[in-house]
Amino acid sequence: MPRKELESLVDFILNQADDRDFEVVLKACERRQRDRALYSKIGGLSPNAAAGKLAQTIEDRMGSTMEGMRARIRGFVSDIIRKNAPEIPEEQLDELLSHYVPDPAAAPKKPADSPLPPDAIVGMVRDFTDYAEGRMAPSRQQELWEQMPRWQDSYWNAMPGEVRAFVKAYLEGRIELETMWSAVASVLGV
Repeated sequence: MPRKELESLVDFILNQADDRDFEVVLKACERRQRDRALYSKIGGLSPNAAAGKLAQTIEDRMGSTMEGMRARIRGFVSDIIRKNAPEIPEEQLDELLSHYVPDPAAAPKKPADSPLPPDAIVGMVRDFTDYAEGRMAPSRQQELWEQMPRWQDSYWNAMPGEVRAFVKAYLEGRIELETMWSAVASVLGV
């Protein structure tokens, strides 16, 4: 916490807080102390931080595993091509390998079942989730309804199937907001 904010907080507690404010501050401090004691038992990380660390570890391992598998498949395909066409030049071999075992990072991802650009889909997802959770400003709601009376249906139908699945999982509480956005970004290649 920046020094100035800390000074403001201390000033508020010492000089400005009434009894109710002070009680709220005390309860917050008690909860923070209780949480710290609990978190120390699980390595000092909050459940969200621990889950994030675990997710990153799994993602890192899966990435290296997938890359290793891709390298083995590429080697296997290369051996088959060389057995059947030993005279093939390296340049042509690389072209064939790129065709049969493409690098997923090299190919631009684009949602197969949507003609819309990814940034438009991201905006639709944001509007759709904001509205569904009551976070959308009334002025934005009015704007959308004036442009398209059934905009929710239009947005939903315009989203690629995979994106809809992640949005639905989030709105049903099966995944967290960060997980949904990470998955949407992955599907859209952004």
